[in-house]
Amino acid sequence: MLRIILFLSLILSSCKNLDLLTLYDIEVENTEGIDGFTSTEIFTTGGSDEVWGMTGSDDWFCNPFSFSAYDASIDYASINKAKSNEKKNEIIEDVDRKYNLPTVKVKDRKRVPKNSIHLKTEKNPNCPWIGMGIGWDGWQGKDMSRIMEKSAIELMARVEKGYVSSLPIVFILEDYSDNQCYATANYLGIEGGKIDESWTKVIVPLQSFSYIKNKIDLTNVKQLLLQCYDATDVYLDNIKIVPYEHNYERLEDNLTVYDSIGPINIFQDELIGAWGIDIKDCLNFSTKKQQNSNTYIDIKIDSSSCDWLDFGISWNNWLYTDISRNIKKLDLVFDLKANKAESFVISFEDYTGKKLSYQINKNDIKQDNKWNKIQIPLYRFPIRKSNVDLTKIKQIHFAFNYNTEISIDNIKLIKN
Repeated sequence: MLRIILFLSLILSSCKNLDLLTLYDIEVENTEGIDGFTSTEIFTTGGSDEVWGMTGSDDWFCNPFSFSAYDASIDYASINKAKSNEKKNEIIEDVDRKYNLPTVKVKDRKRVPKNSIHLKTEKNPNCPWIGMGIGWDGWQGKDMSRIMEKSAIELMARVEKGYVSSLPIVFILEDYSDNQCYATANYLGIEGGKIDESWTKVIVPLQSFSYIKNKIDLTNVKQLLLQCYDATDVYLDNIKIVPYEHNYERLEDNLTVYDSIGPINIFQDELIGAWGIDIKDCLNFSTKKQQNSNTYIDIKIDSSSCDWLDFGISWNNWLYTDISRNIKKLDLVFDLKANKAESFVISFEDYTGKKLSYQINKNDIKQDNKWNKIQIPLYRFPIRKSNVDLTKIKQIHFAFNYNTEISIDNIKLIKN
């Protein structure tokens, strides 16, 4: 009898220890990654079969992706600047010498380190789909259902020369039933509002993906696709999922703003959603106050300034805006004061990147340094030719030329 009691007590104590270990493992799991989600590294370096869409395959002209030796841990903009300064300061000695050098045969082409991703395409119209994919974490099904409201895809991006103020890439999450949901990187997600020769952080909130509308299985995510919807030449690195608090509304169809009551204030005294204005490293566009305390947009661009030539305003704070119902009954009006001016272009841009544009010619601008009213009926814009989606307008966009000194205020849409 005593032996039976001892045996039972050993079994019971063993079960208790197993319960404690199981609970401990669950607690550890929930503290790792983001709320237990540990598949946070999407791309740091290449080398596995997780990345597909390589240039050089059978349909190579539709594949924009190749690996690059550029690394996000290196500041190439500073290196290029230093090299440029060294080149200016170096003394070139003109020496007439001749050398007979032996011929060297190159047996193997040096392989490019797979440090980053290079996306380059001219958007060939014959391609039904231009992009690539990453089946990160060994192509296993990933449960992202718990992190969609509190995380984002973060990546580093750069261009070889100049800068871009938008990233013409659609980010797509696909599950193992081939269902997909979509998001793009808007201006708010690009640090500093532009991507240049320095590595720039880009944030795409997971909450901005259309996973509610498109019914993707978030418990079984297969891969991240990157689709180029316009000409692209950009380097990407360190793509990962990070904790993030998204402070803006989800861009679903039921959150579309219908602008039917005029006047529609685009800018009067404050900028609710805008990019390109009051940028620390480039003050071509800045907000200033008049003597009556009214705020206006001051534009000063000359040949010695930075090369930032455009800005945008989303008057509904980056929600979809529907102006389709009254497009032919609306006029764009604003106050303009010009000291020096060149022709400039005003566009309404939708969320696919299409633009409805109108050019104000230099000869039509009074360069008298006084406030003048500008009024343009929207029916003068090429509505049909542009193919712009008037139900999903993202912003109004202004693009200028050098030799410009003007001020703009009181931008509105009014009924004619």
